[in-house]
Amino acid sequence: MNRKTVARIAFAAVVAPTLAFGAPAAAMADSYFSAESTAAGFKGATSNSVKAVAVDGDHKHGGGSYFEHDSSAAGFKGAASHNTTSAAN
Repeated sequence: MNRKTVARIAFAAVVAPTLAFGAPAAAMADSYFSAESTAAGFKGATSNSVKAVAVDGDHKHGGGSYFEHDSSAAGFKGAASHNTTSAAN
């Protein structure tokens, strides 16, 4: 066998079990993500926050998703604030 064939077989041997066992578990899991950042300096300050949630449903409770993004900034010329929120059931 040449190197290319050996590399393909090795790749398939690693990826196939990962997909077979990992994909169904990931599809049924709830997920949550949150990130925040702030910065300040001579020219002003900023703040940024992102949150995202996805929940699987069951027979008693429906699933849904939620997303929120908040940002604000202030400097010599003024200040600004922005908020985006989205939710679905």
